[in-house]
Amino acid sequence: MSRGAIGFLLHPDEVDGVIAGALRTAARHGYRTWTTVVHPAEDVASHAEGTELLVTVGGDGTFLFGARLAAPRGIPVLGVNRGRLGFLTNVQLTDLPAAIDAFAAGATVRQRRSLLTALIDGGAGTVEALALNDIVLKSREVAVVRLRVDADGERLGDFDADGVVVASATGSTGYALSAGGPPIDPRVPAIVVVPLAPHAVLTRPVVLPEMTVIDVTVDHGRVFVAADGQEQARLEVGGRVRISAGPELSVVRLAGSPSFLRQLREKVHFGLPLKLAEDRRLTGDGTPAAAGEAPDGPPRP
Repeated sequence: MSRGAIGFLLHPDEVDGVIAGALRTAARHGYRTWTTVVHPAEDVASHAEGTELLVTVGGDGTFLFGARLAAPRGIPVLGVNRGRLGFLTNVQLTDLPAAIDAFAAGATVRQRRSLLTALIDGGAGTVEALALNDIVLKSREVAVVRLRVDADGERLGDFDADGVVVASATGSTGYALSAGGPPIDPRVPAIVVVPLAPHAVLTRPVVLPEMTVIDVTVDHGRVFVAADGQEQARLEVGGRVRISAGPELSVVRLAGSPSFLRQLREKVHFGLPLKLAEDRRLTGDGTPAAAGEAPDGPPRP
């Protein structure tokens, strides 16, 4: 059977040797392979035709970068983590050859994730950016800014705050969660708008349909705009960002991968009694520490 190619996007700290077993496995199944470290954008573009899977090896940051390259080209992505399991990278490096076996056999599952598109207008032209997690506008000084937020042309609020986060369901467990937003199962087609440290006590995050068009206008102060943590532009008064649904990403996962709820419990100890959550943080493996027992290794984040 004729097959296409599998690409491997490596973190700059990695070397091709770490995936040697996966390369042999892919070749055994009839796939062509290619790797990229130094020029990922150019390499993904040149190999896009015929590539059936992009494997990112690193952490969630590497996955986010790969997702922004792959989604517009319709390439599914499998995330591999060399460290602790993340929300996005749920395959360990030692399991990568088996994951390639499963992909070749059609034994993986796919999840649809929607990216966000941001059109950033600072008066001197428009910059376009993609994000899988979030678009953030944040004050450039230790001072509040006033941001007017409209949803589908209707006023959502005028926020005196440190900034605002507009996150996808995928990104709801990132910056948005730490800023007080709700975790959203990525299977839910939704976005969340989270003001950062708002002055109005009753201001709360708002969950909206995924297809909502969000316009954020700077009414006072100066902000920078970031997409998935990468600064894109700096805006003054009158600058505007329009955020809308972007291209869809197909995330490849192994059957039996941790569910969203399981990840919430294990990663951020969501819903666990305070004492049990602290015990798990100290031991790192979910086993309560005995009285007076020192934790084995560094605490979990």
